[in-house]
Amino acid sequence: MKAKSIQGKTPSEIQKALEEIISDASQPNDQGFKPTLAIIMISNMDDAEPLRAICENQGITIFGVTAPQNFTDQGITDSDIVVMLLDIKPENFKIVLNDYEGSSAYEAGYNAGITGKSAFKNPGFIISPLDFRISYDGLIKGLTDAAGQDILIAGGGSGDPADFTGILFTNDVSSKGGLLALILDQDKVAMSGLAVSGWKPVGTSKKITKCEGTWALTIDHEPAMHVIQRFLGNDIVRDNPEGSGFIPTDLGYPLQFERASGNAIMKPALFFNPADKSVMIAGGVNEGDQFRFSLPPDFDVIDKVLESTRISKEKEMPDADVLLVFSCVGRLGTFGPLISTEIEGLASTWGKPMIGYFSLGEFGKLDEGRCEFQGTTVSWVALKEK
Repeated sequence: MKAKSIQGKTPSEIQKALEEIISDASQPNDQGFKPTLAIIMISNMDDAEPLRAICENQGITIFGVTAPQNFTDQGITDSDIVVMLLDIKPENFKIVLNDYEGSSAYEAGYNAGITGKSAFKNPGFIISPLDFRISYDGLIKGLTDAAGQDILIAGGGSGDPADFTGILFTNDVSSKGGLLALILDQDKVAMSGLAVSGWKPVGTSKKITKCEGTWALTIDHEPAMHVIQRFLGNDIVRDNPEGSGFIPTDLGYPLQFERASGNAIMKPALFFNPADKSVMIAGGVNEGDQFRFSLPPDFDVIDKVLESTRISKEKEMPDADVLLVFSCVGRLGTFGPLISTEIEGLASTWGKPMIGYFSLGEFGKLDEGRCEFQGTTVSWVALKEK
C-alpha cells in the first residue's frame, strides 16, 4: 500500500493536487499509484459537499472529519483541508457512518461492531465520533460487545474545539453527530497502535463520592468543583461566551484514574457547573472511582510517546505504509510550540507518510488490555498492507 498527502485552502486546490497525482501515475517511477481511499480533514463544513463530488468522480472512498487543527509528516499545517490518499485494496476495508439520531452511543458502536464482524473475520477499527456530550465509554462498550473485547481500536473525537461542532461525511451520507468508522481486515492489513499519555501523577488518591453520568458531584465528600480548583488553580477556567451556565476548563493537566493494571487512564475535566459545583469528566465517572492529579508536563512526556512507537517498530512492525495520529487538543494547549517535537518524532519512527489531528478525546490501548476512551493522550496506529 502506498500513501500520499495533499493539502489546500479550498476544494479546488485539492482537486488540482489530486489530478496532478493521478496524472503522474502514468510515470514509471510512480508504479501506477491510484488512490482508493481518502482520509479527509476539513475546517469548513461547507467544503464537505464539493470534496465529496471530487472524490466520487475519481472513484475514491471517503473517510471525512472536521478537524481544524491538523498535521502531517511535514508538521502542523495551516491549510483548511488535509487529505491522505491510500491505494489500499477496496476489499480490505469498509466505511460505516452511524448517526446518533434516534439511537444511543452504545447502539452506534454496537452496529459498527456488527458491520465489522460481518465483513471480516478479524476486523480492526479506526474511529472518529462527533458530539462530546454522548458517552464515549458507552460507544466503546457497544463496539467491543459486538466485535470482541480484544479488538484493536484507534481514533479520536472530531469537531471544532472552539464550539465542538462539525460534520462527518462519506461518499453518500453525512452527520453532525455520529460515529464514523474505517474498518480494516487485519488478515490483510496489519495494525499496530497504542494510546500514550506520559503525564506523571502527583499527590494522594482522591475518590469520586457522588456522581451523575459524566458529572462528578462530590470528591471525598466535598463539592467537586472546589476540589479541582483548589489543586489546579482558578486559571484553568476559561471565558464562556455562550452564557450556557457551564464554565469550560482548560483541557490540560488530566485526572489520572486508577486501573487494576496499574496504568492510569487519563480523563480531563471539561466543564464546571457553578450551580451545584459539579465537574463534567470526559468519558464519565462512577462512584468509587479514584484518581490522582498530574504534574506539569516536561520532555519526559514526549519521550514516553516516542518510545512507544520505537518499541512497536522493533517488536511488531519493522516497516509501515502509513501512520495515523490522534493527539489531544489539550496537549497542543499545554505544550505550545514544543508539540512539534512530538509530531516530528512520531513521523520519523517509520519515515512514512503521516496524517493526524488534535482530537477531543482519544481511543486506544494503554497496555495489553482492551481499548478504552481517554483524554490528553496520543493515540497512534501504523498500517501495513500484507
